[in-house]
Amino acid sequence: MRVGVVSDTHGRVDRAIKLLNQLKPLDLLLHAGDYYRDGRLLAEALKVPVHAVAGNCDFETGGPEEEVLALEGKKVFLTHGHLYHVHFSLQKLLYRALELQADVVVFGHTHVRYCQEHEGILFFNPGSVYAPRGEHGPGCGLLVMEGREVKPGFGP
Repeated sequence: MRVGVVSDTHGRVDRAIKLLNQLKPLDLLLHAGDYYRDGRLLAEALKVPVHAVAGNCDFETGGPEEEVLALEGKKVFLTHGHLYHVHFSLQKLLYRALELQADVVVFGHTHVRYCQEHEGILFFNPGSVYAPRGEHGPGCGLLVMEGREVKPGFGP
């Protein structure tokens, strides 16, 4: 299964489509918040199912703040990250992931790409489509799930 991952699109659906098209084919898209409605627009444009969560900039969307998905035998915890103060530390997010018995955590909010394991759990942040921070430009992510293995990577 090929899962595209975006976060912090902030209305830049055009840029997200361009980036995600470079990762095709995709079986599913995860949108980790900030501009929850962009998830639906991306699903329509890319003709792929989407799971999206609301972020700190989603004042009137009514979307869920987190979601737990079963994908290819793995439990994936999708959240924006602002409720867990990920700008300062991943500790609260780790505690929540352990509580949920998650295998993978997909989050955003920091606008910085991140891919690292903590206590056997893969933490994955695709960075930002709209306003990336750090050494990388606008980007997206890809999780390739084969059997019991998850292979993370970043798009352009």
